[in-house]
Amino acid sequence: MGPGTALLGGRYELRSLLATGGMGQVWRGRDTLLDRDVAVKVLRSEYTRDRSFLERFRAEARHTAALSHPNIATLHDYGETEAVGPGGGEHVAWLVMELVEGESLADLLARESPLDPARVAGLLRQAAAGLGAAHEAGVVHRDVKPGNVLVRPDGVVKITDFGIAWSASSVALTGTGQVVGTAHYLSPEQASGGPATPASDVYALGLVAYECLAGRRAFEGENSVQVALKQIREEPPPLPAGVPAPWQALVGRALAKDPARRPADGDAFRDAVDGLSGGPGVPGPARAATAAMPAAGAVAPAAGAVGPAATRVLPSGPPRAAAPSSGRGGRRRGLLLAVLALLAVAAVIGVALSSGGDPTPATEQTPGPVTAPITDPRVEVVAEDLVGRPVAVVQGELAGQGFAVALVPVERSDVPDGQVTAVAPSGPVAPGSTLTVTHAVAPPPTETGGGNGSEEGADEDEGGGNGNEGGGNGNEGGGNGDEGGGNGNEGGGNGTTGRDG
Repeated sequence: MGPGTALLGGRYELRSLLATGGMGQVWRGRDTLLDRDVAVKVLRSEYTRDRSFLERFRAEARHTAALSHPNIATLHDYGETEAVGPGGGEHVAWLVMELVEGESLADLLARESPLDPARVAGLLRQAAAGLGAAHEAGVVHRDVKPGNVLVRPDGVVKITDFGIAWSASSVALTGTGQVVGTAHYLSPEQASGGPATPASDVYALGLVAYECLAGRRAFEGENSVQVALKQIREEPPPLPAGVPAPWQALVGRALAKDPARRPADGDAFRDAVDGLSGGPGVPGPARAATAAMPAAGAVAPAAGAVGPAATRVLPSGPPRAAAPSSGRGGRRRGLLLAVLALLAVAAVIGVALSSGGDPTPATEQTPGPVTAPITDPRVEVVAEDLVGRPVAVVQGELAGQGFAVALVPVERSDVPDGQVTAVAPSGPVAPGSTLTVTHAVAPPPTETGGGNGSEEGADEDEGGGNGNEGGGNGNEGGGNGDEGGGNGNEGGGNGTTGRDG
């Protein structure tokens, strides 16, 4: 596909290549019917041959077309056609999107980071507003990162790559052996193999905010798997001391490991950013809220206690002056107390008599505090019983036992695709811990006909070298490639909405 190719859909002319990545190529094109410039994303042929992927891609294209917001790059058209080239016929699927003149936030950060908090507020408020509109429509981006946030010269922000990142995730898991999504901006639940939610996009936006304010990523590692595991297990380093406390609190909320402690969606994050401009601090996660509340088991004994201690444990209001006990009411209270005292004595004597002994030994045998037997809450994980089984089955069983599961795909030609090869740790493990499940994936077929890179890359190096996470001819720092895809490029050039990963 390229200049000179017949018009796609009888309408779209490809003029110049903007970017090449693992998912395909992005071209600056011309809509000859409406006489306007557009970005045309042409998918790689191996994905168009995968019927299940193609069906998901079509569905997500329809969903994306329904999104309309000033901070979302508009999807104009989708189509499929049969193209004839030197290598024979080829089924081509393509998207036509709004062409955004400007640069990606990744390019901006490479040139100017860290950014002033006021500027960060303006950029992220718009990004959050775009995500909020998508979340309201039921669409989760799944790959929010600086390369997918485009900034026009007038400062308007456009979120790109709705739908493609969503559909590509399932292919990336089984086709390339990479962690689903872009590891540096992956939520803990996604890294553990769980479903993505609007709160997952908020986590990624929190990582973008961190990078804008600190001038560095929150998590680094030698490879994608290391970074993904850090997303699950570790807290990011503190932001620089010069970052205002309200911003530190907001970023801390967005990066909470528990999705329930984050702003719920893009709109909630936008509202929190708006609160920063008004001056009041943004409260952090209410981590100690439940610890300050008395447990139900502690209240019950106090409520059932007899004697003065009961009123000391459960005050009903501010202290009041004691009412005089004289008069008819005082005499009634005195009589009532006397009756209660007699009943208490009678109860003690009755217990002693029923036990067949003297009352004195009975008081000595009053049972003390009952101590429950100590049980080990840990669950025995036997790795040998899990190795060799299907990864989906093992993941479901471990999740059902209360564990978080981090999937680590490894290309193996000697082990069936999807078979578990290792589980760690093994032995007694506390519920809630993360278990790393390594499983085999079949190596991808050898590409013929060259091209500008593969999804696996050569020597994966997210800072430079011969490959990158998302494929393509370059890396995050420069070139034509990008980290993982879509309509934006962390890698270089003046980004447009037509960048692909």
